[in-house]
Amino acid sequence: MGVFDFLKPKKIDRAAMDDIVRLDTKSSLDEIQKAVFAILKPQGFKQKGRTFNRQIEKGLIQVINFQSGQYPIGDYEIPGLKDNLYGKFTVNLGVCIEGLYRFQWPDKKNTFYKEYDCQIRERLEPLMNGKDQWWPLVKDLDKTTNEIIQGLSTVGLQWFEGINTLDKVIDKNGKQPYNTTPRAKLDTALIVWFDDKIKGSKLFKEYLDNIADDKTKHREYVEQLGRKNGIIT
Repeated sequence: MGVFDFLKPKKIDRAAMDDIVRLDTKSSLDEIQKAVFAILKPQGFKQKGRTFNRQIEKGLIQVINFQSGQYPIGDYEIPGLKDNLYGKFTVNLGVCIEGLYRFQWPDKKNTFYKEYDCQIRERLEPLMNGKDQWWPLVKDLDKTTNEIIQGLSTVGLQWFEGINTLDKVIDKNGKQPYNTTPRAKLDTALIVWFDDKIKGSKLFKEYLDNIADDKTKHREYVEQLGRKNGIIT
């Protein structure tokens, strides 16, 4: 070893550094989630991993999910197209209509639902600020925790209340706040059809007739779904 070898740049163990970052961000999100769950638990929410469920009426499940940004692939990002969300997180909201879920996935026996199982989905941040931004996990965690609790208690609760019964979901029929999927009206038709075959079939046919001409594959899917289940002939 030379006299001045200590001045030479040392190779950074990036794998070890990445492990430290992963641990720090996980611990930070655990801390935030624990504080939020302390508020949600008395309101009837149950927790599995980073997801919370609450049944508000038979067949209607409210879902809240903490999603952390994925580890980046590659060394670059393109703002607006390929954003680096690692070290950040978002809060997803959803409502799962259990009867519709079981109709679409008859072989699945879920009793606890993920956000991606939901037919109605939204993120908390756009409800709060009108844009999809993610919270960082490296700054003031108390401030972030309070923002989320405040957001869930106000606009989050308001969003849930807009569709907290099946009757409300049916009444919205694709309007706010049930407008987060192009097939909302199809879902509504099926929900109605479960209890009222005549009315549900009419709504189903209306949806089918209004599918745009360039949506050939979707039209074929809806027609097949309708004929297979006797909704249309």
